[in-house]
Amino acid sequence: MKLRVMLVDDHAVVRQGLRAYLELQPDLEVCAEAGNAAHAVDLAAVQQPDVALVDLAMPGEDGIAATRAIRAASPRTQVVILTSSTEDASVRPALEAGAVGYQLKDVAGTELVECVRSAARGESRLHPRVAAGLLRTLRGESQRPAPAVQLSTREREVLLLIAQGLSNQQIAERLRIGEATVKTHVGNLLAKLDLTDRTQAAVWAWRQGWVAG
Repeated sequence: MKLRVMLVDDHAVVRQGLRAYLELQPDLEVCAEAGNAAHAVDLAAVQQPDVALVDLAMPGEDGIAATRAIRAASPRTQVVILTSSTEDASVRPALEAGAVGYQLKDVAGTELVECVRSAARGESRLHPRVAAGLLRTLRGESQRPAPAVQLSTREREVLLLIAQGLSNQQIAERLRIGEATVKTHVGNLLAKLDLTDRTQAAVWAWRQGWVAG
């Protein structure tokens, strides 16, 4: 079964280019296009796409508001921001609104395709420049005391690898354990940290200074 993708961008030529490239992939199909947030939300409710590629700068509500509304209208839809902005003022609100990925429009086509596939699995991918900028900002903030949580040694290892951008499959290979076991550890650590997804877990690890770089 093909992954169904919705394109949300106010420039028709951008949507046309994305559609043409994505539909060259045998496992992807573009099921809907929208030029603004309101239309995107209506389409998401009806089409229930697996992934939505959403621009930030659009007339009316921006991509951050669109992300939040799309996720509310279609909880199964994973949102990837596709934009030109690397500003932390945009990155963090987008992730907090529910985006699972954040890519720049200069991303290579092959990387964008892999990002779509990862997003459909609920796995986070950030453009390297975006991840680096976010990490610098988090390091520069005043450190807050870590919550009184007790992660097992294995859960901590999994969390650190999530923060480094590894998928469940890659974590399983690195730790030489089954992918199902990785999923169990991810679920457990999210519950202990009172977080909802892998992106929040990665940000938590960065904020606590657990990630070296």
